[in-house]
Amino acid sequence: MKTHLLPLLAAFALTLGTAAAQTTTQNTSAGATVGRGHDRAQGNPEAMATRQSQRLSQELGLNADQTAKIQQILLARGQEMQAMRSQARTGDRSQLRTQMDANRSKYDEQVKAVLTADQYTKYTALQNDRMNHGRWGGLGDSAKVKVKNNRMKLKKAAK
Repeated sequence: MKTHLLPLLAAFALTLGTAAAQTTTQNTSAGATVGRGHDRAQGNPEAMATRQSQRLSQELGLNADQTAKIQQILLARGQEMQAMRSQARTGDRSQLRTQMDANRSKYDEQVKAVLTADQYTKYTALQNDRMNHGRWGGLGDSAKVKVKNNRMKLKKAAK
């Protein structure tokens, strides 16, 4: 009897340890988000516009009026881009690319109208920097992206 009790207790201890290690708690309250990227407000143009306008306000030294105008521009752009992304699942990708380029140009002109010349220069420099060193490290040191006249150019460095 004692010989069967020891392996049974060992198996029970292993099972209990494994079950305890896999137990997780999830916050299911109204404001909780679950999953990867939860802090980026993905899919929510309002939150993204607010976050981006606050970041630009700090980086470019915008006043309250400029910040409010930029936020409205970013909100409209986000909503339009969200609509385009939903069409991307069913539509022609080359046509979508053309629409997105036109959209980018249109909103860039609106941003340019709100900013001073110095702020706009900083804004385009920030865009270039983000393209070169983006969320996943950009294109690396071997390639540089340059934005000029609402056109992006990829320049590969010689090895």
